[in-house]
Amino acid sequence: MHTYTAIMSHIPSLPSCNVFALRQATRFVSQLYERHLSPAGMTSSQFTLFSVLHQLPGVTMSKLAELLVMDRTSLVRAIQPLARDGYLANAPAAPGSRQQALSLTAAGRQKYLAALPLWEAAQNEYEQLLGEKAAARLRTELMRITQL
Repeated sequence: MHTYTAIMSHIPSLPSCNVFALRQATRFVSQLYERHLSPAGMTSSQFTLFSVLHQLPGVTMSKLAELLVMDRTSLVRAIQPLARDGYLANAPAAPGSRQQALSLTAAGRQKYLAALPLWEAAQNEYEQLLGEKAAARLRTELMRITQL
């Protein structure tokens, strides 16, 4: 019984648990963006992929995985349906290279541009909920975490 009491005294309360707070917030924000993006037939994760590929055409798989803080296996699973549906093209990064470079196809660019106003509506709703300045501060702090 002594061990159980010792363990229980070290269990953090939910409000003090960083991972609980981050996951809860992530789910809430993801649901908000999913609601807005669903008419485009796109998830928030897919929108993020499309956005990076739109801004960085020809990005390598390894660089994309690094930017998205994803392991390669998860990234491959995420891009396979998009490539299958004709939204992404991959080719060797250089002649004879084993590295793959990804780009949006014309259909992918069209899908991304069609989803952009829906993303803007989600962005506006989020910033109205949190406040524009608070949203910007939080975004900066969250991005800083991955730069540590």
